[in-house]
Amino acid sequence: MGESTLYKKWREPQSFTEFELRRIANVLSISYEQASALCVEVKNRDSIQAEQQIETLNGFHRRSGVLLIAVILVFVLLSVVLHLLSEIRLDKDELRKLPEYQARYIGAGVDLAPSDLGQETAFHSSLYDYEFLDITVETLGEDISLTGKMRWTLKRNKQLTRLSEFSAQGKHLGDTAALVYTVKDPVDSDVWIGTAMMHMPRSGDSKGYWMTIHNDKDPAGTGPFAIGTIDLIRREIN
Repeated sequence: MGESTLYKKWREPQSFTEFELRRIANVLSISYEQASALCVEVKNRDSIQAEQQIETLNGFHRRSGVLLIAVILVFVLLSVVLHLLSEIRLDKDELRKLPEYQARYIGAGVDLAPSDLGQETAFHSSLYDYEFLDITVETLGEDISLTGKMRWTLKRNKQLTRLSEFSAQGKHLGDTAALVYTVKDPVDSDVWIGTAMMHMPRSGDSKGYWMTIHNDKDPAGTGPFAIGTIDLIRREIN
């Protein structure tokens, strides 16, 4: 037989014909039955080896599957932990952002006429004169800020005068500016806060009204609210 045929039959001995087995048995000086038995033995051994290889592959696949499942479970668990940590961090951030003061109100408002102010007893008496020095106004979109110096003088004692830091922030819509201002007295470390409504066109001078609450007792015995005017002359920035 050809070399390739012999190689194939040698790898698959069950493919030998009876005639071929008898010729092989004659060459090997063994009986035909012994040659047939050897073919069966080789076939069984090959089958066992094939089954072992299949079992090995199945075991590898099972181990790979278990490892893959473990990796997926670890990834899912890690994702859950990171999500919970982010939620906890978000809760902490939200707690830090909670307002320090929170309340609900009902009430009413009255638009006062000039004659009503004469009868109003909630206003503080006139105690100070104010002078604004070198106020810088900056706007960015609707946001507005004012910074500079303010000198105040006590009306009943002109010798008592102080130079303080003035700053205000608010909204600038059209020609109207709504401000919350702060005045800091560097000598007594006093801080005044108040609100102001200004007619502040983007060209020209500005004027408006301010209101605050005084901390000191009013010598005239009236209320704590103080109201006044603001006049600002526009100057060119050098």
